[in-house]
Amino acid sequence: MRTRVLLVEDHTVVRQGLRALLGTSSDLEVVGEAADGIEAVRLTSELHPDVVVMDLSLPELHGTEAIKRIREGGSDTKVVVLSMHSSPAVVQRAREAGCHGYVVKGADVSELARAIRGALVNQPYYSSEVVDAASASNPIDRLSGREREVLQLIAEGNTNKAIATKLGISVHTVNAHRVSLMSKLDLHDAQGLTRFAIRHGLVDSNR
Repeated sequence: MRTRVLLVEDHTVVRQGLRALLGTSSDLEVVGEAADGIEAVRLTSELHPDVVVMDLSLPELHGTEAIKRIREGGSDTKVVVLSMHSSPAVVQRAREAGCHGYVVKGADVSELARAIRGALVNQPYYSSEVVDAASASNPIDRLSGREREVLQLIAEGNTNKAIATKLGISVHTVNAHRVSLMSKLDLHDAQGLTRFAIRHGLVDSNR
């Protein structure tokens, strides 16, 4: 029996190329295509594919949210991410959403086929570019709840005195938290802390 695959990719040319390439594998069959996240969730429910190959940068609904909805819908369908992004934070979010493998775009089609087959038997496959990221811990997890609060307020441009007032602690304690943040994150100034907070979604990048 051939493995039934749903392709989710917003670029038509890329989808067509993937369909043609996967079609060369005798055990894989592309049963549908979706161009956005909402359509991906709908077609998964209608077609019941064995595996969804999911891009992340999708219109209407981001790929990670689409994965969550597929998983929350009780589907047995496995999801393999195929994305140009390979940063630890992006890979971790995809894993937390419930993906069963992660392949970086540009990889050989045999690598994607390997990930699809691995997902079927609950053996997630990760491209070499993200294999370290897949097991990496989020640096945010190294911070205490209070340190996260202080970090967010620093990134929002508050002074130590303002942070102390908002949190009901002393300026000395705020400064101690600031020193601890820089040590834990290996950063050396407020600008570095701000960039870190933006990169990890603690504050809006438009601030």
